[in-house]
Amino acid sequence: MTFTIAFLISITAFILFKIKTISKRQNLKPNLEQRLVVSGVLLIIFIVTHATLPYPESLYWFIVLGILAVISILSFEVIKKELQRFNRLSLKDRATNVVFYSLLVTVTTILI
Repeated sequence: MTFTIAFLISITAFILFKIKTISKRQNLKPNLEQRLVVSGVLLIIFIVTHATLPYPESLYWFIVLGILAVISILSFEVIKKELQRFNRLSLKDRATNVVFYSLLVTVTTILI
């Protein structure tokens, strides 16, 4: 249980750090920054509740899809800007980002 708590704290810190980085990099307006923060908090709450409450498989996928839809709607403008920035990166940097975040999602899914 201690490992799970430490892992949840590190994932939460990483998500909050990335939100702050994206906000500074894109020079977001206050309302867009609030939407981004709400999206991050929704993701954090889902990860924490998934680790602490056992969901049935069907409910888990319903909740995941619902949260991803809400995050997409709230942060569409930011996601679009970040996707444009991602496309301007070199092939090596894009591949590194894809591999890193895929690995992060996989490890999070396995450990929680």
